[in-house]
Amino acid sequence: MTGTSRRRPSHRTWIIVGLSAAVVIAVGAFALGQVPVTAGRTTAADAPSSPGGQSGSGSGSASPGAGGTGSGGTATEPPVGKRYTTEVIPAQPTPTPALPSSTPLPYPVSAPLPASASATGKLVSGYPSGVLPQAPGSSIQSSSVSSQASHLQVSLQAKTGQGVTDIVTFYRAALAKYGMYDSPAPAQGGATSVRFERDGDSVTLTATPGDSGTSYVVFGTFTAKS
Repeated sequence: MTGTSRRRPSHRTWIIVGLSAAVVIAVGAFALGQVPVTAGRTTAADAPSSPGGQSGSGSGSASPGAGGTGSGGTATEPPVGKRYTTEVIPAQPTPTPALPSSTPLPYPVSAPLPASASATGKLVSGYPSGVLPQAPGSSIQSSSVSSQASHLQVSLQAKTGQGVTDIVTFYRAALAKYGMYDSPAPAQGGATSVRFERDGDSVTLTATPGDSGTSYVVFGTFTAKS
């Protein structure tokens, strides 16, 4: 022990040192709390370089599906997928096929009408044989035509070996081409009579069966259509 005595730190000195250390620790903690922390951010220097020396954040095409920028700093929009509608489109109605145009039926006679005349044993001149032909196998007894203004009367009397039904069927087919259809008409003496009509035109057929065939009379009245 030397001549100069050492002085021990007093209790007050230790208290001051402790308080100073606490203040330093508190100030340091506050300073650290003020430093901003950037999480998950990679700088160009930290990013791994791609083959060829280019970094991942350099210019070039963006990776598929990424929302980054492409060359020149222009934002690249994600690809637009197909869009589907849920709207129900009504089915188009099936067009109805047009009916074929019907050809109007011709009229039996037209102007000019033939002059009035009659004949025995044959068809008279001007007789409308296209409208009222003689039945097959007929023997003509008489025929006549009579015209006045637009009206025409026609008569035919003949005999054939066919039956009554055959004669009616024959004239039914001939007059149907002009839209003239038959209905029963009064008859006498076992005869059969039918009447064909259309728009004021008429034809009366009377057939009488006999021993050697059937006698029949055709009488028609027509109005010429212009």
